[in-house]
Amino acid sequence: MAKEPAESRGHKFVGACFRSRPSSQRFLDALQTYEAKYPPLSSSFLAKELLGAGYRNGVADPRLPIYLEALLDAKRLDLSTLLSFIQPSPPEDGTAFSSSLLDAGDSAKPSLQTVILQLLTRKIANASIREDSELFLFLKSVIPWMMYFPSSIMLGFLVSATLGCPVAQEILPNAKANKFKASFGRSLTPLIGNLSQTNMQLAGTLNYWQKHYQLHDELPAEPMDVLGSEELGALTFQESVMDNEPINTRAGLYIYLNALANVPTLVTDLILASFDILANAMYRTEPSQSITILRSFVVNKLPAFLNNYTAVIFPPLTLETCISQALLRIDPAAFPSFSQMFDLLGKNGILSETRQEFLFACALHQLIPEGSIEGLLGDVPMQSLPASGRYAKNELVAHCTANPARIEELIAELENMEGNAGEIAGALIEIITTLCSNNDTMTLKSICNSLIRRSAALDTIVLFCSPQTLLQPMCQLLDNWQEHEDQAENQPVYDEFGSVLLLVSTIHHRFDLDLADLGLLNPASFTSRYFRSACDSRPVDRLTDHESNLLGGWIRGLFETEGINDDLMSMCKPAEFHLLVATLFDQSIRACQARVLALDTLTGGFEYLLEPFLLPSLTVGLTWYAHKLWETKDHSPVIDTLIPALSTLLKPPSMSSDSAAMHSAVLAIVAEPLEEALTHAQRVHKLRVDITLLLDSLKQHMQKHRHAAAFFLELETWSTTPRQGLQSALSNSIHSLILWCIAEASGSTGTSSPPNYTHRLLRNAITLLGAKATLKVLIDEVVAQIDNGNGNEQDVDIVLDIVIAMIVAPNPVFPSRRLSLRDVLRAEFDDVNELSKTDA
Repeated sequence: MAKEPAESRGHKFVGACFRSRPSSQRFLDALQTYEAKYPPLSSSFLAKELLGAGYRNGVADPRLPIYLEALLDAKRLDLSTLLSFIQPSPPEDGTAFSSSLLDAGDSAKPSLQTVILQLLTRKIANASIREDSELFLFLKSVIPWMMYFPSSIMLGFLVSATLGCPVAQEILPNAKANKFKASFGRSLTPLIGNLSQTNMQLAGTLNYWQKHYQLHDELPAEPMDVLGSEELGALTFQESVMDNEPINTRAGLYIYLNALANVPTLVTDLILASFDILANAMYRTEPSQSITILRSFVVNKLPAFLNNYTAVIFPPLTLETCISQALLRIDPAAFPSFSQMFDLLGKNGILSETRQEFLFACALHQLIPEGSIEGLLGDVPMQSLPASGRYAKNELVAHCTANPARIEELIAELENMEGNAGEIAGALIEIITTLCSNNDTMTLKSICNSLIRRSAALDTIVLFCSPQTLLQPMCQLLDNWQEHEDQAENQPVYDEFGSVLLLVSTIHHRFDLDLADLGLLNPASFTSRYFRSACDSRPVDRLTDHESNLLGGWIRGLFETEGINDDLMSMCKPAEFHLLVATLFDQSIRACQARVLALDTLTGGFEYLLEPFLLPSLTVGLTWYAHKLWETKDHSPVIDTLIPALSTLLKPPSMSSDSAAMHSAVLAIVAEPLEEALTHAQRVHKLRVDITLLLDSLKQHMQKHRHAAAFFLELETWSTTPRQGLQSALSNSIHSLILWCIAEASGSTGTSSPPNYTHRLLRNAITLLGAKATLKVLIDEVVAQIDNGNGNEQDVDIVLDIVIAMIVAPNPVFPSRRLSLRDVLRAEFDDVNELSKTDA
């Protein structure tokens, strides 16, 4: 029999790895086993075969960067070889490649070069270059890339990471000027110049490294004496200064507002704008939770804020005058009087009490006398000041310390529209921080359960403090959980731990936070591991002996006659259990598929997880389910196990009120990924009616979060706007704002309804179209108003005010490789001479 060629054998080995999909370590183990039997595979052969098998039809296999990284870590492949291997052939006409080949990282199908450059950038940023020779070899291999892609942002990040690595900072400053520095600088200069038009922060960083390392082309022997030494030094210094990212500070806004000369106008406009935003939310039929939090802002937050300006409003003007002027201009259709709300044709009664609530809150904060409310309202008020008066945080804390039952009452009062929410929120934050510090987990559990049941209360708390302030003490408690010495049973420990964890997970999801927002700096801590990887199951052979014993104990406890006893829970800490849940689900489903476990036994065991002390674990379990459902294929038998078991967890026949509240909180977290996965499964398995029933059960739990992402129907409406889709939608929105302001300025109406506007439109335009295209829409509206306004200065001022407000308004913090509207506007300003020529 003919001996199989080594190349064919190696090709089959790599193909088998992508089919069996081992982990990175098992891939290296398999390679070692292969090379113990056959001649070793060269680095170039491994790179060629991995790239060929892992990138097909324009799609990169997720395992490709994992295996390449494993080879890099094992020193079986070096950075420069990999970079050179994916370098495209030079264009025949000698021109540069389009940067889109590298900078399409947000697309569904990034190029092979993009995938590898992302991997190399990450490795170099993590100090993978450790030798001088390795650095110079890699920099040399980068030079042709800068020649072929002189405007690529992705390449700019790779070069920046390389020049900023520890070895470069140690070697390059002391290296003498030579042909290599001149050659590298010759290629680097165009890259910096092009990036200054698309990513000024990155260009500034590269410019700094170029000057710091003297990476310049050879200079003329005698420089031209155009500038004097002082001017040249100043210019050099100016060019070396990099702009910092703009930030918003409390002190900055405080100074700005205090510097305003016309404080009464500011107060009037602030009140009016707050009511306009609330009216707009109602007209747009925003979710009830959004309208509620906006009402709470008007009633609970705004009076407390206005209290800071009573001292700088001087007679004859008063704060009451400002409030009166604002209320005269608000939309009467959105905020009807009590007599109007009983009109059979009236549809806006949901906001009818807001004016009254706001005025009584102002009276509570002593901004206006209670006796003036009827005159300001223009009607007889239907409520009065709260009997308990104005709260003080310290007094609330003292009352709750003496009587913990009072805490539950205060949490319920957070939803009241009376003006006391700020003091309540401050007291609750202090109480939670103290309880965490004192390890009083029993009282903390009752607070967590109460907040879990009242998600609107969480929204109100976040009006007065950041989510991080609320979360950090609880995260520290979970990371350093200490059981009480007198604890006789372990079930209450699971109960308390689970309640705190579920509240932390609820806040994490509701406000769209990441690990940095949570302040989780230690990657080995429980909370870091939980939010990063708890939803991923692990192969049994990758578990420690202790973890294997715990997993076996839980499988026996759930599915055999042993039950979940105290011995099992004493052996397994709550944190260990929650990190094992995904693996527990995975192994249970596998056992049922292999007929080791009957389906009835599986569903019966899963019912144990609906007990209150275990129910928070379903946050991880159901998220694992969502991932698993994406793997189902046509005629896949696993669906016959997954759906009945999932039905048990989503639609339990009966639950206690406490369990039902926790179950709803869990579903609010997992509903969206689970709905997407079930929709995928429904497309694959069209005849399964039970999937439709599960989808129906999730509908009431959807959209239980508060972040800037647009709803699907909004995106669909914007993208189908006649002419240019999203651009036309943004243009129409700006135009409606212009007409609204012009109408008010002309005096034709003083109480017109605010136009339909949501800042989500601008945010999504920046995300989908890019900041440059979005800015063009804004500028086009300014130009159109100038052209159509017949030189009317007031109209031009109005459109400028609207467009500038959109540019400087808070927008999402994009990754540094994306431009903001400010960045693009600054670039346009820097190129104003060229712009003036084209616009002449």
